[in-house]
Amino acid sequence: MKLKHYLVDFWDKLILIRSRLVKRIDLAILLVLFVGFALSLYQILIPKEGYMENTVLSVLRKVPWAAMMLYLSKWFLQTFIRKSSKFIDRKYLPDLIFAGLLFLYERLKYQFEFLYNDWFLYVILSVFFVVRVLREGHVIKDRRLTPSMLFGFSFAMLIFVSTALLLIPDVTTSQMSFVDALFTATSAVCVTGLAVVDTSSAFTSLGKDMLLVMIQIGGLGLMTFTNFFAVLFRGGMSFRNHLILNDIIQPDKPNSLVSTLVKIVGYTLIMEAIGVFLIHYVSNEEFFTSSRDSWFFSVFHAVSAFCNAGFSTLPDGLFNGGFRYNYPFQIIICLLVIFGGIGFPVVIDLYNTVKNLFKSLFTWLFMRKRFVFLARNLNVHSRLVLTSTGVLLVAGMILYFATEYNNTLQDHPTAFGKLTQSFFGSVTPRTAGFNTVDMGGLMQGTVLVYLLLMWIGASPSSTGGGIKTTTFTIAMSNIVSLARGKARVDLFKREISDGSIKRAFAVMFLSFLIIGLAVFLISIFEPEQQLTKIAFECFSAYSTVGLSLNLTPQLSTASKFVLIVTMFLGRVGMFTILFGLFKKIECTTHKYPKENVLIV
Repeated sequence: MKLKHYLVDFWDKLILIRSRLVKRIDLAILLVLFVGFALSLYQILIPKEGYMENTVLSVLRKVPWAAMMLYLSKWFLQTFIRKSSKFIDRKYLPDLIFAGLLFLYERLKYQFEFLYNDWFLYVILSVFFVVRVLREGHVIKDRRLTPSMLFGFSFAMLIFVSTALLLIPDVTTSQMSFVDALFTATSAVCVTGLAVVDTSSAFTSLGKDMLLVMIQIGGLGLMTFTNFFAVLFRGGMSFRNHLILNDIIQPDKPNSLVSTLVKIVGYTLIMEAIGVFLIHYVSNEEFFTSSRDSWFFSVFHAVSAFCNAGFSTLPDGLFNGGFRYNYPFQIIICLLVIFGGIGFPVVIDLYNTVKNLFKSLFTWLFMRKRFVFLARNLNVHSRLVLTSTGVLLVAGMILYFATEYNNTLQDHPTAFGKLTQSFFGSVTPRTAGFNTVDMGGLMQGTVLVYLLLMWIGASPSSTGGGIKTTTFTIAMSNIVSLARGKARVDLFKREISDGSIKRAFAVMFLSFLIIGLAVFLISIFEPEQQLTKIAFECFSAYSTVGLSLNLTPQLSTASKFVLIVTMFLGRVGMFTILFGLFKKIECTTHKYPKENVLIV
């Protein structure tokens, strides 16, 4: 009896201290993974003697085992050390999954040479560290890490991990330099499409698979993916991550964040799946060596188009002879680009409107109730995006047709072909980056039109870049209102807030500042290049477009670093970074006297 009482007493004490033990194991996991991540950086970036490199590598080889044991210990404590134990608890399942993945890696690395590669070890440790930081953000006590900073940090970490992946020898046909790997990883994660190497020949099948994953994660954002899987595995997300994602996605109702997240991922997968089957249907099977190559081509281009990435596995991109005149294929690519670039808030707004319409129709037809259209009108944001997108597409198509009629359009004898090329030429500068013409042969007028369309870009909360359609439209509306002597901006019978107008002009100014600085630096590093080509590359990089006047592969290392930073700032947003860095001023009740300043 004494032994039984002793065991019961010990069990009760263990249950009481379980939460403290779990917290300490959490910190230990973070510390171990941080050590692995830091040593991986040390191995990659800092030159060292051979014996030192081997010593660090031997330490890194032990990190997966240590992390696996800590994950198992945490899972065991949370699952069994409680009053009612449960072997499979959905809430604690991720820890068991992470431990299982590390166990499989340790068991299989001696059987597959690829898994035993040093670079793969660096990637494994970096991925686990990034996922740990994002998934368990509450362990970071520093309140200065704002959602905006964490959003930028997630992209920076994803770029680093992608760079390490591209440096694995089995990923590329020949060893890629660190700068080229960093440039390609940044271009893929930021869904830009600028390339310093030929995608079709520089990457193996494994490399193209990895590039596809980078584009998909970069298009939706790492925070979206990690929190989606948190919802999938755990049935919810931490309160901190809920606030962070709410700041990034900005749903109409704060309590609808989880459903909005599921709709975003579901919409993406459905549109890409439709694109895969349509592309496969219109593609020429004789162009591919096997059915697998044909399906991979369809998947790669559907994801690349929807994410507005602009990467292609064809030797010359869509300018390739087998697809240059495949007009149905080009129309499908255009539609995927448009649906990916209008923004998820617009899609969700359209979904709610159509759903309520069908609900009213169903009750009227089958329940004999009075037909009442309960769906609210599309909000101002959705109407503004749809209107501005339509105007830009039509205007861009007309301008392309006018400037290129006696140039590149001469290669397409039919009227349908000319119109399709003009439509494609209007869509692709809107952050897509695909080209069906030789970019170096475009007319100067077309290049100027492309610069404007690239700068404007896609719509907010989409897979595209640029200053966004709403920013441009609000700024132009404000100019018209000032010219007409109006004190406010009205759109669709709604007054636009002063905050939105100020933010629009701030975004425009910052974009010119970053692009201008990039042009200035590259013109210094590349004095022999034409200023038009340099400006085109910088606009393309900042707006995450990916179109190039055949200059990118010729750039020096310094110029490549300038474009890398420009792509990163264009994807994350300079305003987002400044918003995260500067301390917010609390609302004050006092006001200073107003005075006018001469502007013109």
